Amino acid sequence: MNEEEIGIGVIGLGMGANRCEMVCHTQGARLVAVADINAERAERIANKHNVEWYTDYHCLLERDDVDVVYIMTPSGLHEEMSVEAAKAGKHVIVTKPIEVTLEKADRMIDECTKKGVKLAVDFEQRYVADNVKIWRAIREGKLGKLILGEVRMKWYRSQEYYEGWHGTWELDGGGSLINQTIHWIDLLQWFMGPVETVFGHTGVFAHKIETEDLGAAILTFRNGAVGTILGTTTYHTDSPPRIEIHGDRGSISTSNNRIELWEFTDGYQPEEIPEGSPQNVVEDMVSALKEDRNPRVSGREGRKSLEIVLAIYRSARTKKVVKLPL
Repeated sequence: MNEEEIGIGVIGLGMGANRCEMVCHTQGARLVAVADINAERAERIANKHNVEWYTDYHCLLERDDVDVVYIMTPSGLHEEMSVEAAKAGKHVIVTKPIEVTLEKADRMIDECTKKGVKLAVDFEQRYVADNVKIWRAIREGKLGKLILGEVRMKWYRSQEYYEGWHGTWELDGGGSLINQTIHWIDLLQWFMGPVETVFGHTGVFAHKIETEDLGAAILTFRNGAVGTILGTTTYHTDSPPRIEIHGDRGSISTSNNRIELWEFTDGYQPEEIPEGSPQNVVEDMVSALKEDRNPRVSGREGRKSLEIVLAIYRSARTKKVVKLPL
């Protein structure tokens, strides 16, 4: 890529409104158009940023000045829009999860590969400095033999939150695990490595929804370590999500992506993250295009957390341990 600004179009302006701000504040990126089925919302956000707007996202894909399409729509629509974007020669960013089935995720990945465009999944926690420090420590073997990795996410969502596509199998792909907890499930597998088996339980306790508002699982990893996952939207406030990991040479715990405990038998202290490292997926995509590299969370990388969640759902249905890959 040349040194000119990367033109980005955002589709879906719920949380996508926030991503428009992110694009506008990213050096090397330029917001050029937005799309949403709600005309009033599309026009309002477009006017705020002085860009064009559409209710049909295909019109956005026809623009020559759109290099990257940022898809912020319900999860079950990602495959259709990503495939259309790739066919139009656009690079793609999708919000998490990558999709709601592995088949749809694989079609996205395959089409983007076929068309020679990049696919990134927006797992924002991957860019938090403390999480990168943890990943580096584990990669360098500072924790020694990994023993246990735990994630816990206890948030609140009202019934009104679920009066739409949330909590549906078709468009959300599940409930509290695939929509909220997946951020920390992604971090868990990034830190701990490939998952070998999953035993899960899910249920509906406080909402009228198709899917789950509480899920828990016990995992084993290929390296022999054990993992646990707890995710719910039944708590009466938003408690800071937590991750705790330890090996035979150290322990780490975080609260809301901030390190609270950092204990190593050899006194190891983390290195500072190099200046200029991407702070979010937009910065990552811009530099990935200019450097011709993969984004930090490529399509194949973003697929991993989806597979874990789907394994939990399968285990919960069958009451059996599920082996990965699915």
